[in-house]
Amino acid sequence: MTIAQTQPTVIQTVAWHRRAHAVVPVAVSHIADYCNRYPGESVTLTTRVDVLMDLTALSLGVDVPPGLDVNGFHTPTALLSAVPQVQEIGEGSHIVWTADQPVSKGTRWEFEVVATIKAGTGDGDVPIPLVSEALVLAHTASGEEEEIGTGTIIAVLPKGRYLKYLPSIYREDDLMARLVMLFESFWSPIENQITDIHYLLDPRLTPAALLPWLASWADLALDQRWSEAKQRRLLRSIVSLYRRRGTRQGLEQMLEIYTGERPMILEHRANNLTLGTSARLGPSIALGQGNVPYTFTVTMRLPPVAAPDAPPLSDEDRQRLEAERQRVIESIIESEKPAHTRYTLKIEQV
Repeated sequence: MTIAQTQPTVIQTVAWHRRAHAVVPVAVSHIADYCNRYPGESVTLTTRVDVLMDLTALSLGVDVPPGLDVNGFHTPTALLSAVPQVQEIGEGSHIVWTADQPVSKGTRWEFEVVATIKAGTGDGDVPIPLVSEALVLAHTASGEEEEIGTGTIIAVLPKGRYLKYLPSIYREDDLMARLVMLFESFWSPIENQITDIHYLLDPRLTPAALLPWLASWADLALDQRWSEAKQRRLLRSIVSLYRRRGTRQGLEQMLEIYTGERPMILEHRANNLTLGTSARLGPSIALGQGNVPYTFTVTMRLPPVAAPDAPPLSDEDRQRLEAERQRVIESIIESEKPAHTRYTLKIEQV
């Protein structure tokens, strides 16, 4: 059975997999560039196929639901010779790409279908859902056929939202509807930013480019040597860190955020000074470490530096990265410790 022989459906909206084995041969993503559109506007359906094991052949079928007029396609460069087949099924379309060739593990292909919302789609003020599906038929080296599919939904709004703010006499006027939609297209991006502004203020969700801006709200300058994940965790903890700034607990928390390991901080106090009426200061009194008052030692047990998703490091690169890590740790201690104190840093590898 080929994809061209299957009948498309418009009720499947989540990823599914008909398989003979537990191993999934491909991963499929199917999205639309816009989830809310008006009649006459264009929409692009993008399907990404990630091959997770060697295949002997592969086919992709994309359902274009009724309400969309297909304007064009985009085929991956490796499949330019594979002209997609377009089948008219009812008022919708079914587009099939077929790769009758071996496909190696790790291959990523992206397919696109460009369409336009048909005029007159939908009626009334309720959005009309248009469901598009993508189905991959993968032929494995063992001779098995695996079907993996997913879907996406486009909500078609038959009329502009701003019409409801006008007197009822204008709501049936097509010219007025188009003029109002023109203003809506200008203001909708601003409305979306205002509606979703709480996401921008959340360190877990805000875009990486806005992290320095968000940090400036707390008068914090982010160290670009920190990874994005560590910067986000630092921003989430900044209030509690400011409350503990200058204390041992605050320094411990800051170092743990950066290194992922809890440090051991030992404060050195006077060894032989007893306060009282007989207390005397002199050469025999030892304050702190090395007779220097207000001293402490930070001991950290850290694993060797390893570059993520990269080949093993050379000894020279590892020493360079470990020296950079030590400089960052020292800068953290300098910024968090009381100004009148001195410290000793010990880094032990585990």
